[in-house]
Amino acid sequence: MRKDLIASYVFRAVSYVAFAVVVIMFVLVLAGGVKYFSPSFFLDYPKNGMTEGGIFPAILGSFYLMVLTFLISIPLGIFTGVFLSEYGNNVIAKWIDISLTALSGIPSVVYGLFGLAFFCVALQFGTSMLAAALTLSLMTLPVIASSTRETLKAIPVEIREAALALGATKEEVIFKVLLPAARKGIITAVLVGGGRALGETAPVLLTGAVFYSTQLPKSLLSPVMTLPTHIYYITAAYGESAQWMAKGTAAFLMIVVALIYGTAFFLRRRKNGAHH
Repeated sequence: MRKDLIASYVFRAVSYVAFAVVVIMFVLVLAGGVKYFSPSFFLDYPKNGMTEGGIFPAILGSFYLMVLTFLISIPLGIFTGVFLSEYGNNVIAKWIDISLTALSGIPSVVYGLFGLAFFCVALQFGTSMLAAALTLSLMTLPVIASSTRETLKAIPVEIREAALALGATKEEVIFKVLLPAARKGIITAVLVGGGRALGETAPVLLTGAVFYSTQLPKSLLSPVMTLPTHIYYITAAYGESAQWMAKGTAAFLMIVVALIYGTAFFLRRRKNGAHH
């Protein structure tokens, strides 16, 4: 009993320290960047060696990239999760499951190198928004597919049996009963995967990023400015006169990612509350 009490205090102390570190980091980034927020910061292009202007192309570029990533990864991830949950008693499903587990543990820079070699060079997409979106889709696929599978498996088997007893086909049970029941869990997984992809630098840097653009992407094969790569370029290549833009961009990116994860956490709490 005494050992359990000590372990409880230790784990509680560690969780409080971790929470405090996250809060301090969040506050420091916001304090250093929010003061640069203004309409021109969000609506202008960067100019004069990144010492003036704003981050409009990086904001819109990140938005375009996320939309394209979702269009690719959401259908693929959901169908993969459905297959593993409802048709998973075969060798193919086991190999897919193993592959998803492996993909979830691969560092982001390895995804970037693969995207560079395969999408940019082998498929000749070049440095483009399409190559970056395909690479990020590979990163978010394990999150969406695994969460979809687990959410579907958590639905009581009686619901499946009742729908089949009423004359529904297997496909009708999946698309009209199971997926609607699992939508909150799937949306949560999509948001978590999107939050991770939005903050990634290495994969986009290697496959689709451009340092500076005076115009927005004209096609899927155009390179794109994004918020994380914009921060990287400024901090790596420019002096103190441009660091204010990096600080402001970092603060804005952290706010967006926090909102995404906050929404995902809220949906998960509602989902768990509904189950209780």
